Amino acid sequence: MALGIREKGLKGLGRLAAYWGAGSDLERLVAAHQGDRLFKWRHYYEVYERHFGRRRGRPITLLEIGVANGGSLALWRKYFGPQAQLVGVDIEPDCRQYAGPGVAIAIGSQGDPEFLRRLAAEHGPFDIVIDDGSHIYEHQRVTFETLFPHIKADGLYVCEDLHTSYRTDGEFGGGLRRPGTFVEFLKEQIDELNAWFWREKVEEEPHALARVVHGIHFYPTLVVIEKRPSAPPVVAHVGSRLRRRL
Repeated sequence: MALGIREKGLKGLGRLAAYWGAGSDLERLVAAHQGDRLFKWRHYYEVYERHFGRRRGRPITLLEIGVANGGSLALWRKYFGPQAQLVGVDIEPDCRQYAGPGVAIAIGSQGDPEFLRRLAAEHGPFDIVIDDGSHIYEHQRVTFETLFPHIKADGLYVCEDLHTSYRTDGEFGGGLRRPGTFVEFLKEQIDELNAWFWREKVEEEPHALARVVHGIHFYPTLVVIEKRPSAPPVVAHVGSRLRRRL
């Protein structure tokens, strides 16, 4: 769920313009979407097309935390096709109404690691996990630390609405560069991704982030983490001629 100051719906001529101006199938699906309400930041869809596109039409398992009005699950069904298994998580029991063929709904808190472990045991491993839940730092951290081991080796972990890390109002307790926000936690993971260059014997740590993550991609209020076995970086020297510098 997008939590921000610029919320703009698509209807009438705006919907038509968005459809014809769309740069991807996913953006066209969003522009044409009817039925259960769906709202995310518009630039997400370009990012998702980039990272999700090659997984279309395959028997993947996608977990999304935060069912809300069910529109997101409906979109993923259209986009990924009938082979995809979708799992939605929410704290509201009414969200069970969105369960159906190929769509499972689990009711529980993402801040409860035991619930998340049961979820992973029943439905995992996952190809894609999207955290669009409470947006509270502690929940985001627990969700990442609990579910990331249950993502497949070529899978993706996504967290939406990172701007709550900067919000000083309400329950988020954020602020620019404030310790204890999910954005600051993610900055630490950049160091871990580069542990090859500052920590000894990383190759002896099978679960080190540097060993299991290929890349961390930041976008405005969004992060996409690629899980893939990674070896120590190697410099590739090619060519044989050395030119003397003038």
